[in-house]
Amino acid sequence: MKVLIVVEPGFAGVFRQVEGLVHYLHRHGISVALAYSDRRPSPGLPILIKEVEQHGGKVLNLRTINRPTLSDLSAAWKLARFIAMVRPDVIHAHSSKAGALVRILTKSTPKRPVFYTPNAYYGMGRTGLLAGFFDLLERFLAPRGITINISEDEAHFARAVLGSMRRGPIIPNPVLVEHFLPASPAEKKAARRVLGLPEKGIIIGTSGRLVFQKDPMTAIKAFEPLFKENANLFFVDLGEGGLREDLDEEAREKRIEDRVLRLNYLEETLPFYQALDGFLLTSRYEAGIPFVLLEATSCGLPIVTTLPPGMTMLPSLGLSHCWTAEVGDVEAVSQGLAALIAQIQSHPEGISTNHRSLIEKRFSHEVCYAPVLAEYRKDLEG
Repeated sequence: MKVLIVVEPGFAGVFRQVEGLVHYLHRHGISVALAYSDRRPSPGLPILIKEVEQHGGKVLNLRTINRPTLSDLSAAWKLARFIAMVRPDVIHAHSSKAGALVRILTKSTPKRPVFYTPNAYYGMGRTGLLAGFFDLLERFLAPRGITINISEDEAHFARAVLGSMRRGPIIPNPVLVEHFLPASPAEKKAARRVLGLPEKGIIIGTSGRLVFQKDPMTAIKAFEPLFKENANLFFVDLGEGGLREDLDEEAREKRIEDRVLRLNYLEETLPFYQALDGFLLTSRYEAGIPFVLLEATSCGLPIVTTLPPGMTMLPSLGLSHCWTAEVGDVEAVSQGLAALIAQIQSHPEGISTNHRSLIEKRFSHEVCYAPVLAEYRKDLEG
């Protein structure tokens, strides 16, 4: 079997999913070709390209971005030629731009199985003309290919808003549980030292792009009253994005800039999680449980999180130390953080959670990627 994976962007959760899938397919002897874009890359993208080439796979740089642009015409032409050259048995597109290109090009060739993983529909967390345009495009392309959603929320949006489509199973994001491990006290101290974080004190962190979807301003505002009550409390933010200046200005105005710590992008994020006492997520919408939350819980961290579209099933997991709030509810997020801080203060030896054991059972690479490969084979045999 030869699988062509088409992806844009080359960073964040979409890239994590593709990266893990390529690793999994290679381990199972599947030939992989990769079409990508380096316009929004992570440091891991060149490494993944090299891996594909070392396994004998072909690669193509589409040089396109997530928004509709004239560069899409060139990308579509290059992708059409690439498909004709590679002649894959299966094509799997990830995220909206790749999904649109692949399904438009293959709309008249139903013999080749096409799969599409949206990784959060644009309209799940936004309204307006642009959201309406993307919903219309998704509705037009929905009959082409098999859609693999990563949560029941995402699948419900597809059914209710986008209409009929060939749906595959709901397969959640996976986490490499063999890698994301809880830290011993010595490992936590070492991780803080490596990242330049305070070795003493309570550190709660978040990871994500500084954009509308992740709502980082709610995180900053929720911490503001807590800094006054806890002199040894720090909030560390791992991420880049267009809202950074707004967030920095908020921290300066509230005179908390010495308590809000920023880290540059890390390709290896394990030390980040191992340096923390707890993890915060304030997203407005997600396709499913995001990689960062899975990685944090795989490391055994207690969490405070909003419950946006895409994550409503989180309470059913039975996490022992998880405080939740409605999207954008600064006061409720702050209350969750206060409860977490109280737990940390009463357990100086570290909080013992059931998080890792639950994540191992439901979100390992084998549990989440095996059904994807099974879908490829089932459609080929059918």
